[in-house]
Amino acid sequence: MKTYAFVDASNIIYGTRDEGWKVDFKKLFKYLEERYNCRKIYYFAGFEKENRKQQSFYKRLKRFGYELILKEVKLYRQFDGAIVRKANCDVDLTFYAMRDKEKFNRGIFLTGDGDFAILFGYFIKMKKEIIVIANAKRTAKEIKILKGMQFNDFGGLRGTIER
Repeated sequence: MKTYAFVDASNIIYGTRDEGWKVDFKKLFKYLEERYNCRKIYYFAGFEKENRKQQSFYKRLKRFGYELILKEVKLYRQFDGAIVRKANCDVDLTFYAMRDKEKFNRGIFLTGDGDFAILFGYFIKMKKEIIVIANAKRTAKEIKILKGMQFNDFGGLRGTIER
C-alpha cells in the first residue's frame, strides 16, 4: 500500500502543548515510517526569516526525512491591538494532497482542523484509506463524524513519540 503522510505542524504542536507534552519529530517520523510504511512525509509549517533557532529545527527535520512545505509567517493586528502570527498552511496541505492523489492509496493526516473534512470526504469517496491522527479534544466535530475513515487520538502515541 502506498502511503503518504501530511503533518499540519501548528495543529500538532499546539494540540500536544495543550496536553502538557511535546513531540519528538524524529520519533514521529520513525513511527510513521515503521507503522504505516510511509513513502513520503510532508511537514507544513510557517517560518520566520530571522528566527535562527527555527531554521536550525527545520534543517534537522529535513535530515530526518521530512519534505518541508514552509510558508512565511505574517503578522496580524487584532482589534485589541495584540499581534498574532499566522502562516495558514491549510491550502498548501490541500494542494499537495490533491496534487499527489494518484501517488498514494492511504493518507495519514496529522491534523484535527475541520477545514479538511471536505478533503477527507473526497478521498473516502475515491476509496482511499484515510487515517486522521490528532488531539481528540481539539479535533473538529466535522472530522469525527466522517464515515469511512479512522481517527486516532494523538495522546495514544505519547509514550512512543514524546520528547
